[in-house]
Amino acid sequence: MTHEQTPGDIEVSGPRDDADREAFARLDAESFAVRAADSLRWLNAAGPRITVRLARIGDEVVGGYVLLPCGQFFGGHSVPAQAVSAVVVHPAFRRRGVAGALMRDCVRTAREQGSMLAPLHAATVRLYRRWGWGVCAQTLRQTVRTPGLRGLVGEGEPRRNPDPVAVEALRSAHLRRWDGPMDRPSWWLQVEWNIDDGGELRFEYGWYERDVLTGFVRYEAERQGRWVLLRVQELIFTTPDSLRGLLGFLGANESQSLEMIFLHSALTDVSPLLHVLPEPDRQLELSAHASWMQRIVDIDGALRARGWPAHAAGEVELEVTDPVTGVERFVLEVDGGVGRTLPGGAAQVQCGIDVLSSWYSSALRAEDAATLGVLEGDAAAIKTMDGLIAGGVAWMPDFF
Repeated sequence: MTHEQTPGDIEVSGPRDDADREAFARLDAESFAVRAADSLRWLNAAGPRITVRLARIGDEVVGGYVLLPCGQFFGGHSVPAQAVSAVVVHPAFRRRGVAGALMRDCVRTAREQGSMLAPLHAATVRLYRRWGWGVCAQTLRQTVRTPGLRGLVGEGEPRRNPDPVAVEALRSAHLRRWDGPMDRPSWWLQVEWNIDDGGELRFEYGWYERDVLTGFVRYEAERQGRWVLLRVQELIFTTPDSLRGLLGFLGANESQSLEMIFLHSALTDVSPLLHVLPEPDRQLELSAHASWMQRIVDIDGALRARGWPAHAAGEVELEVTDPVTGVERFVLEVDGGVGRTLPGGAAQVQCGIDVLSSWYSSALRAEDAATLGVLEGDAAAIKTMDGLIAGGVAWMPDFF
């Protein structure tokens, strides 16, 4: 087959049969250096809950992506979203319009399914920014020397394998305090965590104070030579005792573990470890990789669905340019914790959908965006825009 194709030759649709899903699993494996069998097992475990979209040229599958239905917490409300995952293009077909065709289809498909947002973790920021995604934060990895947790104690006790329903209720109440965390469907961990992984040791513990669940930790262990590396995927704490108790519980592994890693922004960027470790400058190391990017796919729906500060009141007239849907003018009105939009307006503020998405996520102030040259407009209107959303803190503790 010749690869001299044009974007008009690219068809994007769902899998036709099992052979298509297997072809997509092979593409995913080649792109992300994983085993095709593992990718296919994940696809089969997720089953009909997810949306798989494939790009074809002729009869050949040359790319694809997956949408995971979920919610995202913004202003304390869960906003309908489709998390974008496993975006792949065959190496031989890159720079031929396949990725653009997939991204245009992604925006349309997410919106058609009733979602207002489409978050993702970007392997390449340039591509997604071109198609309307805005950067919110990098995925943060925090490595702590295990002995540094020695001496941290809390009133209460750890118990293995707490009730999943109770954990999800605790998690939901906890994560509503930030802008961005996933409101996961009940099947999420069955696919992402409990799926058979070929032998990694995985553990879940709840922290109980007088029989009340106040904290939760989820981690995996891997032997590396004579030492054990602990990788913490999730840490929820709602009281001082649950924070110190769970950290002290993890620190009890110091005889076997030199260090542990809090993966994928499991802890907020302003880490609680900075405040509880005796010498965080010596015991804590931070690194970052893939960026969390956010995309509004339904402006009116997203602005109405999120929560707004109860004290915020005002209106801003915006003009937003979207590379997929074009230019939209509207008036954003916020009052009493409720947002609404009206069509039209005088375009006091102009920006791209990527910048609006970052602002929406509390990751980029409008005034800072203006300083960066990616937003422009009337200074008073820009200040009002920031006042409508003031106080939110962006955080994405889920990796997908």
